[in-house]
Amino acid sequence: MSITARFTSLKALCTLGILALGLSVPQLFGQANKPKVNNEKPGNRGQVKRVHPHALKLILQGKKEEAIAYLKETAEFAVNPEHTQMLLDIANGKSDTWKYDAKSWPWERVLPNTSLKKDAPTDKFTIAFGGGSGYVPENERVWNTIGALEPRAVLLLGDNVYIDDPETLEMQRFHYYRRQSQPEWMHLAKRVPIYGIWDDHDFTTNDGWGGPAIDEPKWKREVWKIFKENYDNPYYGGGDKQPGCWFDFWIGKVHFVLIDGRYYRESPKGDNPSMLGPAQLKWLKKTLKKPATFTVFCTNVPMTPKVKPGSKDTWDGFSAEREKIFQFIAKQKIPGVIILSADRHRSDAYKIDTGIDGMYPLYECQSSRLTNQHVHGLIKHSLFGYNKKQSFGRVDFNLKADDPTFKYTIINIDGKEINSLTVKRSELQFK
Repeated sequence: MSITARFTSLKALCTLGILALGLSVPQLFGQANKPKVNNEKPGNRGQVKRVHPHALKLILQGKKEEAIAYLKETAEFAVNPEHTQMLLDIANGKSDTWKYDAKSWPWERVLPNTSLKKDAPTDKFTIAFGGGSGYVPENERVWNTIGALEPRAVLLLGDNVYIDDPETLEMQRFHYYRRQSQPEWMHLAKRVPIYGIWDDHDFTTNDGWGGPAIDEPKWKREVWKIFKENYDNPYYGGGDKQPGCWFDFWIGKVHFVLIDGRYYRESPKGDNPSMLGPAQLKWLKKTLKKPATFTVFCTNVPMTPKVKPGSKDTWDGFSAEREKIFQFIAKQKIPGVIILSADRHRSDAYKIDTGIDGMYPLYECQSSRLTNQHVHGLIKHSLFGYNKKQSFGRVDFNLKADDPTFKYTIINIDGKEINSLTVKRSELQFK
C-alpha cells in the first residue's frame, strides 16, 4: 500500500472515530474552523516546556487534584520551580495567586518599548531578528547574547512563544507570562525596542490559518487583543475595523515593513489562495512605494521556493500572491529591497532569481531557532546555512559608505559569528 493510500485509510478511520464521538470532521481537519490544540502531556525530558501548560489545562478543566498530582510527579524535571509552585497554589485555591487580567498580572511585567533612541545614529546601525523561540529555560540566555550586541531594535518574526491554543485565553496569557517573567528577557526589553509579528504557533496551531473573515473564527480577535497586550508595535494592521499585526517603521532611511501572514490566510489547498487578504495587500503595495535606501520586507515564513520541501505552509503555497508582490516591485522599480524571514528552525541566506526581466536578485535572510530545541535540516540551494545550535540574525546597515551596504551575519547562542553576507545598494537596482 502506498503512503498516500495509507494516509487516506488512516484519515477515514479517524473520521469514523470522530463521528462516533459526536464531533465534526472540520473540527479535526479544518484548522480555520476548529484548530486542533497541541498542548499534550510531556512524556520525556525533551517536552518539559509543556509541563506547565498541561498543568494549567487540567486546572482550567476543573481537574485540580489531577493537576496537583501531575505537578508533583514532574517536579523532577526542575523546570522553573516558581512556576510549579504558582500552579500548585492555584490548584489548592489560594486567592490572588494568578490574575488573567493583563493589568494586574502578578509579576514585574516589562512591555517592550519600541521608542527608538532619538540621539542614536541612523546612518550606521545594527538590528537583530529571528523567530522560533518556544520557552526553553536553558536557552533563554539567547536574549543576553542579543543584548550584548546593543542593537537598535530586535524583530521577532513569529513562533515567538508557542502557545498552540487559540481558544483558551488564559493559556495565551500564561505563555507570555513565562517569557516575560524571566530575567534575561526583562533585561533586554528594558534596553532595546522589540517589535513582533506572529506565525502559526502564537496565532493558531501548527500550519494553521485564520481565513478571510474578520471575526470568524471567533477566537481570532481575542488572540489579536492579547498579542497587542504584549508588543508595543507602532500600530496593528488596520485597527479594530481591520485587525492584524502588520505595520511599518523607519530607522533613518531604512524602511522596515512587517506583514501578518496568518490572520487572513486562506487554505493553501484552495484555488489561488491569499496569505495577506485584500486589505493588507493594498496596504503593502502603498507602503513598499515609499522611497528608502533599503526596504526591509519582513515575513513570518520564507519567500524562497522549496525551503520546506513538500509543504505549502511557506510562500510556496501562495505562489500567485508572491508573484504579484515581485511583479509590483518590478513595475514600480523599487530598489533596495531585502527580505527577512523566520519559521524554519535554522538560519539561512538565499538569493532569489525572480525571473522578471531587468529585476535585481532578492536576498533573503532567514533565522528561526532562537531558543528551540527542535531543528530542521539544511537546504542545498541556500548560500549558506546553520543549525548546530540556537542562533539569530544580525543585520548591519552602513549608509555612510559611498555605496551603502547591508551585512547579514548568523550569530549562535554563544555569540560566535558563523557566516555572513554583504550586499551593496548598487546590486539592488534595476537595469
